[in-house]
Amino acid sequence: MKIIINNWYRFGAVILIIMAALLAVMRPDLTQIQWLLIANFMALLAHQVEEYQFPGGAPMFINRVVYDERQLTDRYPGNTLSICLVNTSAWVIYVISIVLPHVYWLGLGVMLFSLFQILGHLVEMNIKLKIWYNPGLATTMVLFLPIGWRYIAVIVANDLLSGWGWLFGGLMLIICILVTIVMPVQVLKNKKTPYVISDWQIVRFASLTRKGSSK
Repeated sequence: MKIIINNWYRFGAVILIIMAALLAVMRPDLTQIQWLLIANFMALLAHQVEEYQFPGGAPMFINRVVYDERQLTDRYPGNTLSICLVNTSAWVIYVISIVLPHVYWLGLGVMLFSLFQILGHLVEMNIKLKIWYNPGLATTMVLFLPIGWRYIAVIVANDLLSGWGWLFGGLMLIICILVTIVMPVQVLKNKKTPYVISDWQIVRFASLTRKGSSK
């Protein structure tokens, strides 16, 4: 269990490489919607690698900025167990959207969830910490933004959603936020948790906030 909790994002990197290799070799005949949903999941995996490995440090950013914790940022409210569940539960929802590509409101909700990252990475974290970069920003802007924008453009151009569909897509966004972000952290928050964020992540946070600070 500890291996998964401490290395889930590295497993995600392996999944990303395998998916890229299989798609390059097999070149499946897929619709544009299907390609975009697959690309969105692969972008998620790349995003998580940026957040937790290259350069890493995301757990500290989340506790410090999103939850405004100043004292126990290495374990509260987010800890390694809740962080693992937050991110791997997102895998499930993204994969379901791939399996059900014609449920366009589901795909829309997942795409909106990806685009939702812009608020945290481009706006909230940089403004609050007065820095120009945080782990996850690059993949958000280079991958999530164009993929999500294109998916919405295809949906609109082909009139694939009714008014109710757009509403359901918005509700799906809320569900994604509650299920994959809010619930794991709130249910598992514990100031005495044994699932303490590693020193390596703390060092990466300190390095990025020091180097990225505005003068």
